[in-house]
Amino acid sequence: MSDREIRQATRMTETEALMWAAESDPWLSSGMGSVFVLDEAPDFDRFMESMARASHSLLRLREKVDDSGGIAPPRWVIDDDFDIREHVRHVKLPGKGGVRELLDLTAQVFQDPFDVHRPLWQFVAVEGPARKTKGSIRGGIIMKLHHSVSDGIGALRLAEMYLDFERNPAPVAAAEIAPIPKTEGQPDGPLETVLSEVDYVLRQQLEIARRAAAEVSLWGADKQRIKDTMSTVGGMLKSVAKSFDGGYAENTGSPLWRQRSRHRHLEVFDVPLDDLRAASKKLGGSINDVFVAGTAIAASRYHEERDSPVEAFNLSFIVSTRKDEAAGGNSFAPVPFSVTGRPLEPVDMFEAVKAAMAEKRDELDDSSGDVMELAAGLATMLPDSMISKAGRARAEKHDWATSNLRGAPIPIFVAGGQITHMYPVGPLGGTAFNVTAMSYNGNLHFGVYIDPKAVDNPEALRNHLANAYNDLCA
Repeated sequence: MSDREIRQATRMTETEALMWAAESDPWLSSGMGSVFVLDEAPDFDRFMESMARASHSLLRLREKVDDSGGIAPPRWVIDDDFDIREHVRHVKLPGKGGVRELLDLTAQVFQDPFDVHRPLWQFVAVEGPARKTKGSIRGGIIMKLHHSVSDGIGALRLAEMYLDFERNPAPVAAAEIAPIPKTEGQPDGPLETVLSEVDYVLRQQLEIARRAAAEVSLWGADKQRIKDTMSTVGGMLKSVAKSFDGGYAENTGSPLWRQRSRHRHLEVFDVPLDDLRAASKKLGGSINDVFVAGTAIAASRYHEERDSPVEAFNLSFIVSTRKDEAAGGNSFAPVPFSVTGRPLEPVDMFEAVKAAMAEKRDELDDSSGDVMELAAGLATMLPDSMISKAGRARAEKHDWATSNLRGAPIPIFVAGGQITHMYPVGPLGGTAFNVTAMSYNGNLHFGVYIDPKAVDNPEALRNHLANAYNDLCA
């Protein structure tokens, strides 16, 4: 069991509230997580016990969303009807019981909407076929979280609560299991709920007023500070406006990938981590530069193969704003940018992507998180139907999203099985596809989460991605 600090705020942030509000539209669902392939079938009883222990330490696993107030972000409240068996399931793989069957099951789990009246997470312990055949797997674990619960880094740290460093660790003594924490400050009735909402909003406004007063008090001594402050505010407002249209100006993105649906498909592949390190060193960039460049090369080749020219692609990368080592919570900024859609040699595409990402990073500052929260706060004031409409309009310009996570460099175990492959599933959020990479035990494992109505040949896209990294590493 991890002793790491846990983020357990009683209210969502503005950004988390926006992701929650968008959940009403299946196009914009922000479910995320991973799928592990194991060398043995997981011991289901043991896994259930480990998740039950985790739910005693991590309050969020026993909390559901209460958005009945209306004027403040939704509150997390204890689910009095919580039943661990509704969140941890045990299934046997159908058919040949291979990786394809596991990926199809994972896509179905993620496609199914969350039950909004229960805590927003689900695990599925998967058992392979009784009769082992060529290509069949022995077991797996599917993890699904709503993004309002945690970002990718926070989710990896949550995983420490149920992952082991050895196959059969000593059992946890009953005395070591923490009691269920009590939620502090829960309102007792309708009146208390209203007063709590008003109190939250007033506190937020008072904090804004306090910071404004402190700022104004410095203006008398520094006239230049007035100009600098007005420039900063103007820049923030422009950034907020750009965030609503995706930040892509007039570029409309791929002509092939404009359709969207609620359906999902998952593809995976692996690249040796040392090969990517060597490539990044030789090319003069970071592993993340190589990672994002590979997606642009694959997209360009996919369109060239279909004789469908594109002026520029719209994509995004994630910058973590996390300054703590806590598990759970959200601290990230999605950074949209555009890159040429013209077919280029791999090295030339790498340089184009590297330069575009560097320019966007240079634009980030300490106010970037404030801009994101301000934009989310303004958006959550809209009715759900308008949030959906605005979200769809923004997502239609957004071709794909990328995210790169750092996992364990050594073998990890869960419920008696060693994890052989650790594939991430990044949130689609209305894009055509999401490519998320996670390093684990010497490899970079890629999860390509796809809307098959947008990308009508997911296997071809996966092959182009794998080939792009082979070419960059060569």
